[in-house]
Amino acid sequence: MKSRVLRVKDYREVDVKSLLKPFVLDGEALEAELRRLTNPYIRWENGTTVSPGDQVVCRLASDCPRFQKEKVRFVAGSSMFHKDLEDMSIGMEVGETRETILPEGKVSLTLTGVMNRVVPEPRDEMVEKLGLEGVHTVAAYRTYLLEQQKAAAFQEDSYDALNHLMREVINGSEFVLNREDWAEAINRELDRCRKLCRQEGMVLEKMTPEQFKGRIPVKSYHELVAMLQYDGWDKLCRYLLGCRYAENDGFRVREAEYREFIADYVRSWHVSEENAREANPYDSFIFNEYAGHAYTVLKEYIRKFY
Repeated sequence: MKSRVLRVKDYREVDVKSLLKPFVLDGEALEAELRRLTNPYIRWENGTTVSPGDQVVCRLASDCPRFQKEKVRFVAGSSMFHKDLEDMSIGMEVGETRETILPEGKVSLTLTGVMNRVVPEPRDEMVEKLGLEGVHTVAAYRTYLLEQQKAAAFQEDSYDALNHLMREVINGSEFVLNREDWAEAINRELDRCRKLCRQEGMVLEKMTPEQFKGRIPVKSYHELVAMLQYDGWDKLCRYLLGCRYAENDGFRVREAEYREFIADYVRSWHVSEENAREANPYDSFIFNEYAGHAYTVLKEYIRKFY
């Protein structure tokens, strides 16, 4: 490749803090996830009083056929049967009868049985059985869930900051970009699209807007070429930046990683290994990995401010 980077703008000179939203903990979601830890340990006991989540057995009486039933089972508060009747059952004791007026008419509910849902408190041994590396206690698991939530929020909230930072670095760097390298990057992606379409029995150059829909965000082959030409220039810059960063941090693309990528592609897209390799040749994989490495370096920098 004749293209090269002469000078790289230091990304640490770019202010990205103002583009990042402050992380807000979703405490309710965290506690809900923590409660999932106890799901395999929930037990059911015969009870006398209904609480939310309990299994209810009752008799319904009504002039409406839908609610004239000798035996009905539901989970109180699940809204899977009938919200009003489920809500009415909460607090009832076995043998008790309550009535309500529904749009369909008056309904009488007699509680004939209840199985109380007994949820244990999270314990360290429950965490241990998850097999998470370095996570052995409930406190550590809570911290783990917090980090998972924070990572997911960062993935979504860092998009604008990452694109801004990449644009600033590319614009502030100096490149020698060869037209042949740019054309090769475009043709490589076009060839990939062409092979993918051929594997589905289509000819890329002759595809209709309906055939493009859901596959590629364009309506014609010519739109696709224009999109790749526009993106190809920046992607070539990202590749060169990724290579420069790799010189400093030791990042390398290896054959074993390509084999792992192909295996994952086969599993995800349910295609043969031959088709997977045809659509994703090794040289394209290398190019994309180094281009992606530029994003990885900048994203790790942004993460420090989140």
